[in-house]
Amino acid sequence: MEAKTTSHLHVRVPHQGQGPYAPPRAHVKDKAATIRWPTALSVWWSAAWRGGLYGLLGGFVLGAVAGVIAAVLGVPEKANFYGTIAGYAAALPASMLGLKQALSKHLASLAAAQANPA
Repeated sequence: MEAKTTSHLHVRVPHQGQGPYAPPRAHVKDKAATIRWPTALSVWWSAAWRGGLYGLLGGFVLGAVAGVIAAVLGVPEKANFYGTIAGYAAALPASMLGLKQALSKHLASLAAAQANPA
């Protein structure tokens, strides 16, 4: 490793070769795009309704399964607690799936916004 010194900091920087772990050379400023509000709201709404719907369906299914498990275990008073935990467990992957699908659907409009800044 070679040492790199700046005015306020002494940092050791590993040799930055051309291997598969080399950092990207592009600067964020070069890749930045201005996204207009109508496009942002369109992507947000697409992700929100998909995540909400998938979360509702997943929470219903996992909550029902958790309720049945609580009944089989002989603790039906815990069914509400188990169902709540199952619903929360379903919400995160459901929202991630909704966001992924929304971004996939709107990727063309986001790329066009970057290519044609208005």
